Amino acid sequence: MLKLVLPTPKYLDSVKEAIAEYQSHPSPFDIHCINQMIEAEKDNFRTYFHNIDNQRQGIGLPEGHVPNTTLWLIDDEKYIGSFDIRHELNDYLKQNGGHIAYQIIPSARLKGYVKAGLKLTLEYGRKNLGIEKALLTCNFDNIGSYKAMTSVMHECGGEEISPSLVDGHQEHRVWINTQPK
Repeated sequence: MLKLVLPTPKYLDSVKEAIAEYQSHPSPFDIHCINQMIEAEKDNFRTYFHNIDNQRQGIGLPEGHVPNTTLWLIDDEKYIGSFDIRHELNDYLKQNGGHIAYQIIPSARLKGYVKAGLKLTLEYGRKNLGIEKALLTCNFDNIGSYKAMTSVMHECGGEEISPSLVDGHQEHRVWINTQPK
């Protein structure tokens, strides 16, 4: 059964398998995820759990950061990926990053997990954070993410807005309603 959960030690064996998979099949879109998880593994995720709990509560955030909830996508008790939902947008996130960021393990890609995870994350944002419309962005070259984002947008309602140039690359930008049609 597919579900989103707050990160918990219960799934660490599966997460460690995912780290090895990310390292074996790196993608230019996974660099942050891989580095964060490798660092987390060094102290058996103690600092990671502490940091993401603080991020969720808005404690000790670096300047320019907003509160963020990390959720793990789990299927049949196996870690499939991570979805981060930012509780609000600042000027930077309105152009690059939006409300939701995600990564799926390489072996689970192209199997509908991004689309399913996005829907669950949108529901979480509506129910727990009061987000009515979520902005999603992705690198212009990330065709898989773009297709998943626009597919969910067509199902839930929303609009695609003009791409923006951020840090020297173009970003697709899509607003998606969190309340399904």
